[in-house]
Formats: sequence, C-alpha cells, structure tokens
Amino acid sequence: MSPHQRTPNFIIFGEMGVGKSSLVNLIAGDQLAKSSSGAESCTLQSTEYPVTFSDPRLNVNLFDTVGLDSPTMNNAGYLDALVKAHELIVSLRNRGGVHGLLFCMKAGRVSTTVQQNYRLFFEFLCQEQVPLALVITNLENEDNMDDWWTKNKAHIENSGIVPVTHVCITTIKGYQNAYEARYFESRKKVLNMLRELGGSDACSEDVSSWFLRMCKKLRQFLVPAKGLGRSRQKMLQMLTKRCKLRKEDAVQLLQKIDADEEKLVS
Repeated sequence: MSPHQRTPNFIIFGEMGVGKSSLVNLIAGDQLAKSSSGAESCTLQSTEYPVTFSDPRLNVNLFDTVGLDSPTMNNAGYLDALVKAHELIVSLRNRGGVHGLLFCMKAGRVSTTVQQNYRLFFEFLCQEQVPLALVITNLENEDNMDDWWTKNKAHIENSGIVPVTHVCITTIKGYQNAYEARYFESRKKVLNMLRELGGSDACSEDVSSWFLRMCKKLRQFLVPAKGLGRSRQKMLQMLTKRCKLRKEDAVQLLQKIDADEEKLVS
C-alpha cells in the first residue's frame, strides 16, 4: 500500500449470534472483539477494529455493527440501529469509502429475518452499490466446507441473496483445537477475499449522493400518498412491500434518516 492509498473499510453485518465478533478475531488472528450479549446488542453502535499486518498492504478497517434481529419495528431499537448503520456508511466517505459489506450468516436455511436484513441493509441503505460478500459460518463439522455452497447455492440465490463472492468457514478452533486446521484454512480464505475486495475502488460518492438527494425529499413522505411523486412512492413501497415493514414504520425510518443526515451536514 502506497502512502497515498487508504486502508480498505469493510462493514460486517448480520443477525446477533451469527459470529460477527468471531469473524473479526479470525481476521485479526487475535481476540480483538468480544461477543455481544442480548443486552449489549441494544447499544446501537458499531465498533471499529483496525487490523494491521506485517505487510501494510493487507491492513483493513473492520466495522462490526450491532446485531440485527427480526425487523418487526415494534420498538425504537431496530430503527436506531439502521440509522447508525446509515450514519457509518456516510461518515466513511471521508475515509476512502466502503470497499465491501460482509454479510455474516450461519449455515442453514435462509430465514425471513435474514432476507429482510439483507434487503434493508444492502438494497435500501446501500442501494446495491457496495459489493457484498457472503460469509457462511458454523461449518466446522463439514468434511469439506466449500461443499456447503455447492449444495446450497440455488437456495441462497432463490432467496434473493446474490453476493459478488462468498466464503464457507468456521470461526472456532473447537475443544482441544479439534478444528484448528479448518480454522486456519478459513482465515486464509477470508484474508484472500478481503485482499481482492480491497484492491477494487471503494463506493463512496454514489451512495452518499443518493442519500443526500433522498433526504432532501424525505419530508414529503409526510403528505398524503396522492401527493407523493413516483420515485418517492417507489422508495416507500420498497420498505413496505419488499422489506415487509408497516407503512407507519417505514415513514418513521425515513424521518430518522432525514434527521441523521441533517445532523451530519450541519
């Protein structure tokens, strides 16, 4: 990495308990992050972990976001978590942008919650502009971890999740290091993936400009539906139909993002 190149930034997201903190530790080769309890998942913050290597070209900044559970939108916690995620994406424009989203999920069937979080974070918040890598964890008992993708690729894609790349891994060494070989195999795969994603241009201006344009029109969501323009109505429909949110909660989310944007630019 030359003196003029910035360290790549990666945002890790997924449900609580899927192994996001363990993924940070796997990448770092050290215990940097502690697993969050249910109470800690309500802190509504992301945590930055600068990871450095002997070769500075491999350095990365990891941002471990709050665990997103079922987006029922019946309390302020989920709304605030999404606003914090948006705030992080926008703030990183001054640090070289976002090089990738690491969507962490446990091996298994894709639940409705997983689909909704993917759509809210990737499709709505990032407008599909940031490369998304799927990190499938909990595969330490597989004879060949990569076989899981071969068997489940169709199910993942039929669920609407289409990553630019993926890794099938374990983030644990197990009792008496029973899975140590697969652990180090996993670390190598993840580091290679980050190196590839970090070598590409980051997404910053396109995403941020979209949010700026969107937020200037957010107050118009408060007028009756007949008064909404076609593009604004489309955004509301994305949240209510595509992401299965109640209309009043979708409006509240957009209002919160509007207030957050005003705070950032003031």
